[in-house]
Amino acid sequence: MPDSGNKYQKYYEKSTGICIFTVLNPANFDIFMLGKLPDRNQRELFRPMLSDLLDKQHELVLLTDTIDWQYFENEFSPLYGQVGQKSVPIRLMVGCLLLKHLKNLGDETLAKAWVENPYMQYFCGMRCFEHQFPFDPSDFCHFRKRIGEEGFEKIFAYSVHLHGKKTSGGSSSWHLSDTTVQENNTTFPTDAKLCKKVIDKCNTIAKKAEVTLRRSYRRESKQLLRDTYNGQHPKRAKQARKARKRLKTIANAQLRDLQRKLDARQCNAFENQLTLYKRAVNQQKNDKDKIYSLHKPFTRCIAKGKPHKPYEFGNKVGIITTSRKGRKIITAVKAFLQTPFDGHTIEPLLVQMEANQLNLPKEIIYDRGGKGKSQIKGVKILTPDKARKTDTPYQKQRKRKKFRSRAAIEPIIGHLKTDYRMAQNYLHGDKGIQINALMAATAWNLKKMMEVLKEKANKLFRLIFSQCFPKTFSYLMAA
Repeated sequence: MPDSGNKYQKYYEKSTGICIFTVLNPANFDIFMLGKLPDRNQRELFRPMLSDLLDKQHELVLLTDTIDWQYFENEFSPLYGQVGQKSVPIRLMVGCLLLKHLKNLGDETLAKAWVENPYMQYFCGMRCFEHQFPFDPSDFCHFRKRIGEEGFEKIFAYSVHLHGKKTSGGSSSWHLSDTTVQENNTTFPTDAKLCKKVIDKCNTIAKKAEVTLRRSYRRESKQLLRDTYNGQHPKRAKQARKARKRLKTIANAQLRDLQRKLDARQCNAFENQLTLYKRAVNQQKNDKDKIYSLHKPFTRCIAKGKPHKPYEFGNKVGIITTSRKGRKIITAVKAFLQTPFDGHTIEPLLVQMEANQLNLPKEIIYDRGGKGKSQIKGVKILTPDKARKTDTPYQKQRKRKKFRSRAAIEPIIGHLKTDYRMAQNYLHGDKGIQINALMAATAWNLKKMMEVLKEKANKLFRLIFSQCFPKTFSYLMAA
């Protein structure tokens, strides 16, 4: 029977053993009520407060005191109900998600590091040191679904506004932009691997639907997949070719057998999966929008011309950063399901800047891949080209300086991948690529703010020390 008190209605079909979930009105988020953290200023009798133990000049402590955590409470509290079980506090959940990308940790590995690190606990709003992680790591998935892509847009926008006028397009006449590939957490795709997975998936569907297929092909398909390995070797080429052909035959046979034995209701329940499996098995070499992964069918094959990695399997991500000397801030980041031309990625990024209430720059500096429109939304798009005959020596020097400075965005992309979890997207679903890109950019911006706060704290300490102990300070500076 339907359960009207939940976000999902659940129907159980006894004859097929299939559970069908139907999404109800998204406004019915009354499963959980909003949980809150205890008062941080209230002391305990037998446990010292974290604020008494930690270094006040630590970068995480400085960042904790700078962020307006009430902003996230006000933005996300309408997504919770008024009755039901208490949820994980928003402050704790948002803090853990930020730490996950700041420290390059996964959902489970963050829980282990959080218990060992009192600075992480202080960042998440804990009053005293906790010896256990306060919730199950699977709650990260529920929170990501609850706030959605729009919620992560707000978190990223806050990290940009945290830097104040430094990110304003009006203060800097030009910004930098480029694209990169955010790879998905998938195996290297081959036709043999896809056919083997389709065979296994067909057996799984048959078991759920309580249908007996003619054969399972488990042992044979496993050996055939082994036979396809190292198929370019002259002594193995014939055997590998026969094994690939046999795997494709078995996969199509399993799909036909499954469709014959499923009734109308079951076919309707598994229609999307079976359609995907048919496309994966029967796709040809020159087809467009090929399937490279069954669990992430939105994965695309992108060639960036890298000698060490000719092809990358993921999704394209566009980035815009400030051009000011020193620390550069990411002002826009956008992931794309398709593989658009680099020049066509600029407009969605500018739209995002406008949505986040940021002033657009006067110019965008791009590489030669961004050729096309010379102006978008009143912003000039500059790409390297031969100098005009009418340009003065000063204008040539200015253009050369801008185009050379565009290379500064390349190390930013490298750090996003190696330090902030953009190298691989582990989140499930097509919205996961945008969420992962937004959080990686947010972590970069927060790291830059931590450096700024640390420098200000050191300058303040030097100033106070020089006023209180001038002789000692001059001696230390001379040494």
